[in-house]
Amino acid sequence: MNYFPSDSGWQYMWTRWQPDQINDDFAVMAGMGANAVRITVFPDVMGFPTPSPVMQSRLAQIVGMAAGHGLEVQLSLFDQFTDFADISDSLTWAHDLLAPLSGGSHIAFIDVRNELDASSTMGNPQVYQWLDALLPAVERDAPGVPVTLSVTTPAHISTLRAALRVEPDFWDLHYYSSDGLAYATMDEAIKAAAPQPVFVGETGFATADDGSPPGLPAGEASLEAYQGHYYQAIEQAALSLGLGTAAPWTLYDFTQAAIPSRQQPDQYAFGLLHTDGSPKPAAAVIRRLFETGDVGDDFNSDFAQAVTTPQGVLPAVWRVWEPDQAQFALDPAVGHDAPGSASISDSGGSDAGMPAFYTVPVEPQVVPGSGYRVTAWVRGRGATGTTVVNVSWFNTQGVYMSGSDSAGLSPGDTDWTELDATGTAPPGAAFAEIWLKSAHNSGTVWFDDVAWTRSTD
Repeated sequence: MNYFPSDSGWQYMWTRWQPDQINDDFAVMAGMGANAVRITVFPDVMGFPTPSPVMQSRLAQIVGMAAGHGLEVQLSLFDQFTDFADISDSLTWAHDLLAPLSGGSHIAFIDVRNELDASSTMGNPQVYQWLDALLPAVERDAPGVPVTLSVTTPAHISTLRAALRVEPDFWDLHYYSSDGLAYATMDEAIKAAAPQPVFVGETGFATADDGSPPGLPAGEASLEAYQGHYYQAIEQAALSLGLGTAAPWTLYDFTQAAIPSRQQPDQYAFGLLHTDGSPKPAAAVIRRLFETGDVGDDFNSDFAQAVTTPQGVLPAVWRVWEPDQAQFALDPAVGHDAPGSASISDSGGSDAGMPAFYTVPVEPQVVPGSGYRVTAWVRGRGATGTTVVNVSWFNTQGVYMSGSDSAGLSPGDTDWTELDATGTAPPGAAFAEIWLKSAHNSGTVWFDDVAWTRSTD
């Protein structure tokens, strides 16, 4: 679990020292089933090139508190450090900081410096010389502890491997892109790093309007529900590829005074928990993952989960296409097997497409050449125009490739009818989306009990 206290992020964790709060937070993590916590240190705060005894004592105390709750520590060194020409002092600082922790230290692994693939560091020969010196030195100073480098894109793994004389024990990928692209991106990282392993050391979704994907209805309830769905998709991708659990960023939201420098609003809202400790829906997803190794495959396919938005009550985790071209709603009274369905009424249409609900299934990864099937039960009242179920394919850049529609729903008043869209994933397809469309419909249609399956080969 990635961690800073909710009111004392980054450097403030060390300067606004709150050991009781940190210990309580470790208990919360352990209660969710976590087995490790990420702790970040900053040379400018710890003392450089000589760590201060006070800060070394605080680091040792944190490691001890974590161990007391059954948590190992991922130690991130040199965060926000930029003086890469000072190799000698960097080696001294790392040695002196790690020396008291050697032997039975409960350190799971060490990241030499967070996200060294930023635009300010990639391509800088001095950075590469610094890494060539620091990687083997940290391995010597912490014998038996794996050492990693964290990156934000798989292509930078290849770039760094070509530039460095040495390699980390494994590569740490930080992933914040779309849920649909998670599987393809992680698979690319695995291939770029081979034969070294890959770990997803950061992932998350901010429950702030600034960071919401296109089409997602606004409002706290909608964003928090989608955060849970996002974690399901990302964790399922990691599990499917044998990468284990992707580490959530972060345990808590941050208060406005918690981050040393001014940040965009979404940076305060990545927590699984609110600042007061109350859980968001994603907390239950992560707890289930930590405790059972499973995230489930539900994507509100039965429309049992509703969220209140500025546009009214809508189905959770479903996004809306052409929101001004129709009336979209969740109808709690109408359903196929049980109450609850998504409805589209009084729809128009435009050159941009048909009004629709759409989402990425929890298992969005696709195999080009394999067949897939989307079904949904659909009912109409005074329906006109065209109402279909659709599966759409997207490439590794998230660009639409092609799609397959079901047969259309009959016009007028219809009982529940199963519509079936099948298609073969084209070459280059990275993920799929499910679409529930209704255009030029002066009546109402309801959708329920959506299913997504891969055809048997």
